[in-house]
Amino acid sequence: MNKQNLLEKLKKSDVRAVARLITLIENEDPIAESILKEVWKKTGNSYIIGITGPPGAGKSTIVDSLAKHLSEYGKSVAILAVDPTSPFSGGAVLGDRLRMSGAQTSGIFIRSVASRGHLGGLAATTRLLINAVEMLGNDYTIVETVGAGQGDVEIVQISDSTIVVEVPGLGDEVQAQKAGILEIGDILVVNKSDRPGSDRVARELQMMLSLGKEKDWKTPIVSTTASTGEGIENLWKEIEEHQKYLGEDKLQAQRLGKLKYELENQISQKLFTKKIIEIGDDEIIKTSKEILDRIVDPFTAVDNIIKE
Repeated sequence: MNKQNLLEKLKKSDVRAVARLITLIENEDPIAESILKEVWKKTGNSYIIGITGPPGAGKSTIVDSLAKHLSEYGKSVAILAVDPTSPFSGGAVLGDRLRMSGAQTSGIFIRSVASRGHLGGLAATTRLLINAVEMLGNDYTIVETVGAGQGDVEIVQISDSTIVVEVPGLGDEVQAQKAGILEIGDILVVNKSDRPGSDRVARELQMMLSLGKEKDWKTPIVSTTASTGEGIENLWKEIEEHQKYLGEDKLQAQRLGKLKYELENQISQKLFTKKIIEIGDDEIIKTSKEILDRIVDPFTAVDNIIKE
């Protein structure tokens, strides 16, 4: 599929074309950037729901149930599930997608993407992948993090509503508070609420929230048993409430702040790459040896290089 053909199909919201664009983005193919430049104005129209939490919390099952629920309400949904990277192929280990059989049978677009070692629970290209998926014209895009632990806080930089999932029996409650993962949650979910200890987890979460800073939005705690669908309706209601709370003004202000942060990172990365190329490998090795031999300290060395 050549570029022009791909562009034409993307403008028609062709599923195979979107899948192809995602592959190009993941492979960092230069064609992907040129295509995104041309379709950029057609992106940014879906509401992004981010779901994070520790491994084994049932995130994939929640995503599956929530997506089916939205579909039944007549909403179009797409799912990006960030999976661990296969050490053999470099692609995604398709665990999440396999657990979303219900959403697949409902005709919902699901794509597993590899984290490729990127920290924070997402892939480095997640924002661009969301833009690609938005070519389908979907109302909602659900992004599930890899679930590597309490470091999965990067989701807040790309989502409009962030859901943090906890579960009884994992002993993650206090650790979650330490890492600040609860602070990023617009909605907290206690999944597998049919298990012993779920009420205790909900109480502890409520106590942690009461100790935090006061916010205009009062973070709700929703109990679910996603495997049976119990509590998913309540979860959806809370998402709707948060969406209403944001409204157009707060939503745009929130997105602006996140895009500013992302743009600064991209500029920094490009300037860094450009400077490294300008300096050249020989100069970097020479300076590194001077630091090793204690001829110059690393702080002065960096200052000298930047001044050049």
